[in-house]
Amino acid sequence: MGRIITALDIGTSTIHTIVAERRKREEGLRILGVGVSPSAGVRRGTIVDIEEAGAAIRRSVDDAERASGVSIKSVWLAVGGAAASVASSRGVVAVSRADGEISPEDVKRAVSAAQSFLPRQPNREVIHMVPRDFKVDNESGVKDPVGMHGVRLEVDTLIIECASPFLKNISKTLEHVGLAVEDFVFSPLATAEVVLTKRQKELGVMLLDIGGGTASFIVFEEGVPMQAGVLPVGGGHITNDIAIGFRTHIDVAEAIKLAYGSCLPRELPKRENIRLADFVEGEGAIYSRRELAEIIEARMGDVFELLHRELKKINRIQLLPAGVVIVGGSSLLPGLVDLAKQEMRLPIERGVLQEFTAVADDITAPSLAPALGVLMWADRMVREGGSAWSKGLPALSENRWMRWFRSLIP
Repeated sequence: MGRIITALDIGTSTIHTIVAERRKREEGLRILGVGVSPSAGVRRGTIVDIEEAGAAIRRSVDDAERASGVSIKSVWLAVGGAAASVASSRGVVAVSRADGEISPEDVKRAVSAAQSFLPRQPNREVIHMVPRDFKVDNESGVKDPVGMHGVRLEVDTLIIECASPFLKNISKTLEHVGLAVEDFVFSPLATAEVVLTKRQKELGVMLLDIGGGTASFIVFEEGVPMQAGVLPVGGGHITNDIAIGFRTHIDVAEAIKLAYGSCLPRELPKRENIRLADFVEGEGAIYSRRELAEIIEARMGDVFELLHRELKKINRIQLLPAGVVIVGGSSLLPGLVDLAKQEMRLPIERGVLQEFTAVADDITAPSLAPALGVLMWADRMVREGGSAWSKGLPALSENRWMRWFRSLIP
């Protein structure tokens, strides 16, 4: 058997475990097994009950073990949720060689300098440092400075951090069920591996993943991440709003959302009604389907308003030629694409898997994308010789480090 990689995505609503095998470089990854279980002990992507979360994770992992015939001991873990945050930092160093030629060591020092300029926060841990742009003396827009000549090397980095207690709690939860963490991967970065094309990343695109407790996003331009973040709104908030508006149980609200949900109230017949008796025996209340759609539209409008603010920060409002690509369980809501077009004034499409199309259909693909992306990420990082952008810079030989660095360049 070839090298085994296991990806784990612990969402607010669902936990996905996927086991894959790589035999030869040219054959790619082969999916051996998938495990899916309802989430428990998790709120907004954060562990709130180690016992409950551990049991739910174990169920998902057990399913994947049975399907694959592989005993899982360690996982690559998708992280996001409210614990993740994003910052920018610049690092500047003098070129070390007397002839002014920039070496891989200079690049490593520049990226390390960017990390050192971050304010010290004992409760935060860097999980990725993404070089966005290099500047050699007065020449900006440099993607690969190695071999160029100059006196001063500057790097602009996107830094993704997580709350240290979050990482410790999730590691402790996994240890509780006999699993070790190979590495952490920021979920939007992973999802981009299997959903976005190289051309979309070059043109300028936003990937939006609407999960149960949060919505995460990442913006690419010229092949590199420009901005990323996590919004405190997800599909679960829509369900909560329906439960309050329809004065019913949360499980009933979720069933109503799945059966009759829409993001476009104006396109629904005025007299189309929802009878609660169809979901709960003895309930006599009747509500308009338009009223349901208005609740969903209002909550999704909050998401697009927050995204508008994020694009304003980087001066990209209505300036992403490849638009917005939406994944996540809530991406399947009828009318969401049209609502997003109205609100964002950009091209909008649902995410389609670029890899592993035999593993997931149109219904399961939006939810499986982060775990499948982690597989792709982990495989590439192992083959390139280190955990790229993870916890600072990997300790590699110069040649292996350059292979890793050039793998980041579009």
